[in-house]
Amino acid sequence: MNYIYIENKSDLRAYLEELADKGHSIIALDIEAESNLHAYGEKLCLAQIFDGVSRVIIDPLGIDRNTLRLLFESTGILKVMYDAGSDLSLLKNTAGIEIKSILDLRPAVELLDYEKKDLHSVVAFELGIFLKKKRKYQRYNWATRPLSEQAVEYALNDVIYLLTLKDVILAKLYARKLFEPFFLKNLQIQNKDYTRGPEDKYRKINGYSRLKDDKKAVFRKVFDIREKYAKLNNMPPHNVIHKDDLINIVNNPKFIDKIRFTKRVSADLAQDILHELKTALRELK
Repeated sequence: MNYIYIENKSDLRAYLEELADKGHSIIALDIEAESNLHAYGEKLCLAQIFDGVSRVIIDPLGIDRNTLRLLFESTGILKVMYDAGSDLSLLKNTAGIEIKSILDLRPAVELLDYEKKDLHSVVAFELGIFLKKKRKYQRYNWATRPLSEQAVEYALNDVIYLLTLKDVILAKLYARKLFEPFFLKNLQIQNKDYTRGPEDKYRKINGYSRLKDDKKAVFRKVFDIREKYAKLNNMPPHNVIHKDDLINIVNNPKFIDKIRFTKRVSADLAQDILHELKTALRELK
């Protein structure tokens, strides 16, 4: 598969200037990220574009945020995306970047009530193109360099059909007089504040909301200890303590002695974690 690979700010600026010179104001856009799966934290790892002519891979790891903003925050480029909410949230909370001028096709799929609403199924239904669903790339380490050609192909497949799909879907919306609710939903997506509150990191753990206030205080302490060691050792938090065990520890402090650590946690590190957990729980009594 032929594509343009951009890995520095000068090449990205040149590409954006070329789009502007050609009067090209619409692209298909998607991103790939690391989200506490292979290492600690969230990070933008890749942006893939199809501008109607060229397939483009942008490697953001060597590009500064201000240059990336020229792409993502440009109001002069319409960005056709699919189910953009998680991408908007990630960029907002990890890089302080807001993606502007979005046309998200997922609300249209909801309004048109497709039986299967994932992108690959909609592409197959409307365009007769059956993309291979390779599960391994759903858990791929997108921070790895160099990326495999198969991974790049997988990433580009999420954008190269979006512009054609847009035309088909917009025609259906028009025929069914669904333009206005579609545009409203897009405005709601665009205008939503994706900034995460300090409590969000706790709330996303199943079982936290059902805890009483005193137990929530214990949970936060245990959770923060897990975060501390995950960050220090650059590993996903679930590799330090599984999320289910967080609730188990809160409900039964003796469960600490039953924690089974993954192979990534050394014996010495495990002892440090256990000692800090037990000390914290004694102080909270």
